Amino acid sequence: MLRERMAPVSARRGKTVLCIGNEPVSLNFRCSLLKENGWKVLSSASGHEGVLRFQRKTVDAVVLDLNDHGTEAALIISALKKIRPEVRVVMLVSDEEELVPGATNQADAVLPKSQEAGRLQDVLVGLTRRH
Repeated sequence: MLRERMAPVSARRGKTVLCIGNEPVSLNFRCSLLKENGWKVLSSASGHEGVLRFQRKTVDAVVLDLNDHGTEAALIISALKKIRPEVRVVMLVSDEEELVPGATNQADAVLPKSQEAGRLQDVLVGLTRRH
């Protein structure tokens, strides 16, 4: 069962995650799963909207899922890091999609979408625990 492998809720309590994604079904599922497991969640349906929300809200981490071969994702991560370099960013990547060179360089963690359900919680806990 997935819940048995997740970090304790106390490790997540009070932590806020901004989820940015351009696929509504995946974004809603991800947000629901994170909320269900103790995270405070904000969401944005586009990179631009996500950057604006990031400027206005305090977040502990960002989960970025844009289907664009990494071009827009790299620009968004760069913008987020210029605003608050200490905030950790997890970039989700498709198993089938080839990324442009350097697309993942600024991400603090890169996670294949096929591993998201089993590993995203632990990755976020690890990244937010350090800061």
